[in-house]
Amino acid sequence: MKSLFDHTLRGFGQMLVANDRFTGACVLIGLFCLSIESALMSLGGALLVSALAKWRAHDDTVLKTGLFSVNGALLGALWLLFPQVPLWAQIVATALGCAAMAFFFVPVVERMHARRSPYVLFSLPYVAAAWAALLALIFFGVHDAELTRGWRALLANRFEKAEKHFLNTEVSTDMAEAYRCAGLGWSLYRRGDQAGAQTAFSRVLSLKTGVADAYDGLGWSRFRQGRHEDARLAFQRAVALDSFFADSWDGLGWCAMQAGNTEEARRHFTAAALCAPLFADAFTGLAATLPEGRSKSLATSWSRVLAQNVSSGAQFTSSRMLLCWMWFFIGVLGHSRTSAFMALAAVALCLGGSFWLPSFGDPAFAMNAIVIFLALGGHYLRLSAKTLTWTLLVTTALAILHTPLSEALLRLGLLPLWLPFNLALLGSIAFFGWLHRKGLRDERVPLDWTATTPAETGAFLARRDVGSSPQLPAKVGLKVNAE
Repeated sequence: MKSLFDHTLRGFGQMLVANDRFTGACVLIGLFCLSIESALMSLGGALLVSALAKWRAHDDTVLKTGLFSVNGALLGALWLLFPQVPLWAQIVATALGCAAMAFFFVPVVERMHARRSPYVLFSLPYVAAAWAALLALIFFGVHDAELTRGWRALLANRFEKAEKHFLNTEVSTDMAEAYRCAGLGWSLYRRGDQAGAQTAFSRVLSLKTGVADAYDGLGWSRFRQGRHEDARLAFQRAVALDSFFADSWDGLGWCAMQAGNTEEARRHFTAAALCAPLFADAFTGLAATLPEGRSKSLATSWSRVLAQNVSSGAQFTSSRMLLCWMWFFIGVLGHSRTSAFMALAAVALCLGGSFWLPSFGDPAFAMNAIVIFLALGGHYLRLSAKTLTWTLLVTTALAILHTPLSEALLRLGLLPLWLPFNLALLGSIAFFGWLHRKGLRDERVPLDWTATTPAETGAFLARRDVGSSPQLPAKVGLKVNAE
């Protein structure tokens, strides 16, 4: 049992390319901050796939890296992106996916390990299992690809296209129908059809009364019609269901402003800003409630900066998400300062690159970019100016390909998930291995998959260099993780 929990925690650490229990514990805490239900599902997937892989494998050698547990953890957390899938379907899909990964991929990994292959599957089993699960759910009518396309179009502000997707969606569960109507309601709201939006949101609440997003949409559609008291009641219901719902706190603030209650409005706008620190409209409202002075000037300036430089989707980044990322960074920093630097470099690249290419601003791609930097920045390659340049080039190329890849997969109702990272890792290992065999470069890929800190990777490579030298020193003071 102790080894099972050890493998599981290392698996969570491998979400950030770290074979480290402390990092894994930080990642798990971060997931609990984001969503208790998703964290429990992820933990269940990691434990299940670890147990099945331990039973399937001939020894624990290939499990100690956490590279099986990470696939189960990712599969369990997948449903955070598909909340319309019923809980029972999430559990069944996760259990069957974990069983399939253990059955098919454990022998493959053992064979690769026996041959001392420099390649690693990493999260490719998760990508394959997730796609298979989504296609199966579509086949059995539990999920519809049109629903995924509709929400993606809505997030891209393509409201008419999103409306068409939602109208063409065919679902067989009340939960999926509720999310279809919610998406349709927001599409109609954005297009100015407030009566149609209220009908759609009311339909959501008739199917599932606990959807805060539907009350939020109902409140804003009423606010647009000037029904401020009705809007206030809807916003109050939304924040009662989800106290971190910044958009509804913001709506309560504007309703209070319409009623002339400046102090109450200030409290609501403050709550909205605390729940979503990048929400420009919350700071605009807060500035409107403040007397002339430095505080009002700062709130106005910050609101203007956010409105001009942060996308509408990113503005709704919740405090829970930021707290989750903070725990992730603590885990990376505790693992390696070099890794923390590489993670910050990836974040800076995504923030700067988003002004040039929208793909850099996509949170899904940003997560791929971060783990690419972590993996290639000293974990699987020797960290140097050359490999850092290569990492920048690879990440930029994947950002260019991200949109067409996403569009192609969306036709099947699928998402890229961690495929870009895996392609970057395997391609880089192959490329640098080929250069080394040709004698053109001295960077080499470590064969020991458990050398997962830049320091351990450097020691491993140095040990290989010394071992291949014709004059071997009598003593070599290098330590390599023996796990």
